[in-house]
Amino acid sequence: MVKIASRISSHSARSSATGIILGLFFVVLAGRLFRLSYRYAVNIFFWDQWVFNNATLFQKHSAWQMFRWQFGPHRLGLGPLLSSLIEPHFRWNSRAESFLACTIVVVATACALFLKRRLFGELVISDVAIPIVYLSAMQYESLFITSDLAHGPLPLLLLTLYCLAWTVSNRPLQYLLVLSINFVTTYTGFGLFLGFLTPILLLVDYWANLKKEPRGGLYLAAAFLISGASLASFFYGYKLQPAVSCFSLKLQSPFQYVQYVTLMFANIFGAKGAGALQQFSGALVLLWLLWAFASAGSKMMQNAATSWVQAAVSATLVAYSLLFTFTTAFGRLCLGLSSAQSSRYTNYLALGIFGAYLQLVSLKPSTLRRVLLTVVSLALLTSLPIRSEDRGTMRFFSAIKTNWRNCYLAGGSIKQCDTIAGYQIEPEPVPVLQRKLDYLKGNELNLFSGSE
Repeated sequence: MVKIASRISSHSARSSATGIILGLFFVVLAGRLFRLSYRYAVNIFFWDQWVFNNATLFQKHSAWQMFRWQFGPHRLGLGPLLSSLIEPHFRWNSRAESFLACTIVVVATACALFLKRRLFGELVISDVAIPIVYLSAMQYESLFITSDLAHGPLPLLLLTLYCLAWTVSNRPLQYLLVLSINFVTTYTGFGLFLGFLTPILLLVDYWANLKKEPRGGLYLAAAFLISGASLASFFYGYKLQPAVSCFSLKLQSPFQYVQYVTLMFANIFGAKGAGALQQFSGALVLLWLLWAFASAGSKMMQNAATSWVQAAVSATLVAYSLLFTFTTAFGRLCLGLSSAQSSRYTNYLALGIFGAYLQLVSLKPSTLRRVLLTVVSLALLTSLPIRSEDRGTMRFFSAIKTNWRNCYLAGGSIKQCDTIAGYQIEPEPVPVLQRKLDYLKGNELNLFSGSE
């Protein structure tokens, strides 16, 4: 009895210590994102915001039109609906939008921790990897430079909720949640890649779990039809709109695409630059994700329900991230390898790292598993400091927006303020921007709201 009580007490102490450490990482890293937004966010729309806000602010559209609004290669989905509900209360203050984006990321992190607990029963010390990767400061561009809820923050949250839906034990409710979240996610930014994965996941679920159930075929037919219709509806009226002018459908060297992807993954671990060392470190991460996907895919063909869900979540997150990275490489390689380390990719890479981490956790307890989890956690710890290049970018764009805003409010013209700021505030022609500025001024919105 004494030994049992001692073990219980020891386990309780470890759980408490783990909770405190995870809580500290969560609070400190979340607080850092809000502090960065407070310091660098400026109350003025910047670049793409002047364009995609046509869906919500500068033009009048129905909720369905806003949801289906296409901006570049993706649609805006839930982004403009959320903006139209919340931002009018803050007079479309860009700083408030940055804080909203931070809040979405923080909620996504809490959901990721909850997902890990749902899958494996408890949180452990190595789970500090989750807040580190979800609350990375490297996602700054989608938070307070050109904040777009549909590009980064919302897909991060929706993909995590989608995986949580698969942990629901009640089959009808599970499929209802999975299909509903899949529909919304497919329409929201680069969440669109989930639309291609869900039909495949449903087929594997049937093969591994449902084919012997009385209504298994019915579940598959209905779910497969709905998921297919969701994806087809996305492409109804869709137009190919490359995000960069240099884009070409002509294929480049496969090696260059792999190089691009390795640099993307190197960046999330804090390895800045496009040199051989960065490519090597990124290649290790890419191999880790490929292993995780293959390992999870193998486990998914087993019939144990618990291990299937664990493997399905891991495979989905990794497959989604790999789809995003290689598609991005195809679309952006023309900009050069240096563009691979854009801050805007961080959320999508985080999902893949999280999925690969979960696959490591699912390994049978062994010395190897402990070593691998320790290595991953320590590697992610090196990404915590904000690199000088990223800090410089934050200051650079904050200064541009501040100078442009002050110039215009002081009576300067668009061209004068572009010159003073050293950067255009918006990609559209001057007359278009002038009409939008006049609209904001007439309604005391955004930079004219009286808020900094």
